[in-house]
Amino acid sequence: MVTAAAGGIGGELTMLLLEGGASVLACDISGKRLALLEERAGPMRDRLAVLKVDVADETGAGRAADTAIERFGTVHGVANIAGGIAGIGEDIIDRPIERISPDEYRQTVRLNLDSAFFMTRALVPHFRSQRYGKVVNVASLAAFGNFDHMGNAGYDAAKAGVVGLTHTLSRSLGPDGIRINVVAPGSVYTDKVRQAFSPEFIELQRSRIPLREHVGPLDVAKALAFFLSTESDAVSGEVLRASGGLR
Repeated sequence: MVTAAAGGIGGELTMLLLEGGASVLACDISGKRLALLEERAGPMRDRLAVLKVDVADETGAGRAADTAIERFGTVHGVANIAGGIAGIGEDIIDRPIERISPDEYRQTVRLNLDSAFFMTRALVPHFRSQRYGKVVNVASLAAFGNFDHMGNAGYDAAKAGVVGLTHTLSRSLGPDGIRINVVAPGSVYTDKVRQAFSPEFIELQRSRIPLREHVGPLDVAKALAFFLSTESDAVSGEVLRASGGLR
């Protein structure tokens, strides 16, 4: 299962999984983008199911889990990619806390932390019954609060919550054979993000990356795919920074 599957990172991950022979339930809030993802899948569409759903809602997450189990019989893993900053733009980055409205704060937590919490919660009974399951969450370097120009107090706190959720569940669910990890990118320049920021801001971000290259959606997708694969079966509770060396 992949949430926000029709976005930049989610679309790349869905294609990687399909190309590797997996069946995928792609969840997204946009039916239009899901239709484009189906077109992109081409001859692999027989292993792709799509569902327009809001997984930041308990009911929506439960519906997504039930759909995957009914369609494929079993679920081996989920990538909780849904998140981001509502209305992203340069005016939101580093916004002072007194200018972050309660609604903006709650929406940011809902998008990033609630989505991971409810989607994981919905799948735990299934994973426990088969004594195997993979959860990979998406946080951000913003979770560690080491940089300006990365997020704001609401976003950073929400992503820190995703890291905390990952660590806690890796301990409590490990005895059930459930592995939970988290990928923490720096700034990921999807088409949507490039449209939201000035060339000067984007260049500033690139200049402080040790590798001097922006991390793209495919780079993050490859890290997520590793945590969903059997190659990472001995790994749980880890944070992987997909950030070009930025820490």
